[in-house]
Amino acid sequence: MKVLVLGGTGHLGSNLVRALLARGDEVRVLVRPIRSSRQAVGHLMLRGLDVERVDGDLNDAKSLIRACEGVRVVYQAASYYPSQTIPVEAATRQALAETDNLLRAVHRASVERLVFTSTLTTIGFPAQPGRLADEDCAFTTAYPNNPYLMAKIAMENAVLAAAKDGVPAVVINPTAFFGPFDSKPTSGTQILMIAKRMMLGYVDGPVNAIDVRDVAEGMILAAARGRVGERYILGNWNTTQKELNALIARVAGVRPPLVPVPFALARVGAKVGDAVFRTIFRRPALVPGFFVEVLAHMQQYDCSKAIRELGYPRRPVEHAIRDALAWFRANGYLPA
Repeated sequence: MKVLVLGGTGHLGSNLVRALLARGDEVRVLVRPIRSSRQAVGHLMLRGLDVERVDGDLNDAKSLIRACEGVRVVYQAASYYPSQTIPVEAATRQALAETDNLLRAVHRASVERLVFTSTLTTIGFPAQPGRLADEDCAFTTAYPNNPYLMAKIAMENAVLAAAKDGVPAVVINPTAFFGPFDSKPTSGTQILMIAKRMMLGYVDGPVNAIDVRDVAEGMILAAARGRVGERYILGNWNTTQKELNALIARVAGVRPPLVPVPFALARVGAKVGDAVFRTIFRRPALVPGFFVEVLAHMQQYDCSKAIRELGYPRRPVEHAIRDALAWFRANGYLPA
């Protein structure tokens, strides 16, 4: 079967490409022209893989139309997120423009299924205390000026609305995923910082973690078994940041972070740091100021709908961390 992967050079996408090739699928990957060393690193994730590369960009509607021609399934593993603090209106406008380009291309090519990767933050909080969050929990936030949160829910709503109008779309909401091929470290930053003994403090709270390879398999199963217009939480281990940090530290052979930082203090510190970098250093902060607010949306999840309807695998998260560390060491992110 011929499929298209958007974001095939990223952490999730590169694992998805490998899972699809292992099934015998014919894989096409939309790739951006190399304009930076960061993009060049991402392209290395496809080295040696039997994939068809198509130059393009989510902002280029014509390239998306070309990429979608002749494929049966489109996997979107590269949905927009702001890399720095910008106004919500700008982030939402960009997010919706890219999503509209994709939806139009999928419709025009008569694609059989679109699997759209959203995020855990669009899952709202349960009405009853003590209950696990599930797909029926509507999005709410105390931070309407957060560009990440608002861009993500805008895209998800657009895809779900398109599904009602006939676009064969399924939404997946992966929780915090870890594993190999994290070339532009996302969740792997947590692993790297702990392994390098650079994380002195942390914001404690609930979290759900999963192996990135299980998310990739879940996406493939969503294409085959998922119901159009539904969203599916792909998660595994309900835990806390403290316990997750302790597991990472144990696997890495180092001491875990010991100092819990109150959320309110971390949020103010992130905002101040963001402002200092923008006004004094004239460049974006290493950690955007809005990032800590995203942590407030992490919670523990009821994944039974996805387990029941998709039947995706759920290997121990320790395996994901161990394999991520091995990949980081083999590729020079950590000492061998």
